[in-house]
Amino acid sequence: MVKKLKRLTLKKQAEMALREMIASYRFTPGKWINVEGLAKELEVSRTPVWQALKDLEKEGLVTHTPKQGIRMVQMTLEMAHDLYTVRGLLEGMAGRLAVEKISSGTLKRLESILKKQHQIIQSQNVVEYSKSDFEFHALIYDSCGNWLLKELLENIKRRSRPFVCDITPILPKLYEDHIKVVEAFKNQDPASAEKVMKGHNKRMQHQIELSRRKQ
Repeated sequence: MVKKLKRLTLKKQAEMALREMIASYRFTPGKWINVEGLAKELEVSRTPVWQALKDLEKEGLVTHTPKQGIRMVQMTLEMAHDLYTVRGLLEGMAGRLAVEKISSGTLKRLESILKKQHQIIQSQNVVEYSKSDFEFHALIYDSCGNWLLKELLENIKRRSRPFVCDITPILPKLYEDHIKVVEAFKNQDPASAEKVMKGHNKRMQHQIELSRRKQ
């Protein structure tokens, strides 16, 4: 007899909530995380919150210091360079593979996100743009047809969250990159899709480096 599926555990629910907070840049790099405050906010005990944070620590998103607590990881420029170099290569590969496999339905969803991003750019809402960006890239990962590549990219994308910087100056350029990659998909141009995805990551890497030098 097939067992009934269990509801999400409190730990899993806490983890999902924390990922959403990180995705919306609620926690800046190096910021200490108030576990007790989060537990009250999520209306759970501290245990599932701690368990969720331990999983995030394994992914390199947070770090635990004994007798002090847990805080967001503070990334160095070298770490940013390494991450975006690898991410650029893998996203380039995903873009190239997706050209042959992407569905008309997914293309419509990408175009819908582009319309949303056009409005977001007018208001320069970086948090909302970042959320839509995550969704945009996830659709490309889903379309690459390679489960391992998708898994690697999802992990790298999550780990890029601590690299917080002001992307307002390059929002229009990031948006243009998205338009170009969708055009490459429509034109069945794998070389262009790969080139745009690689350049997109180079742009982000350069902006992070500029931001850090100004600090």
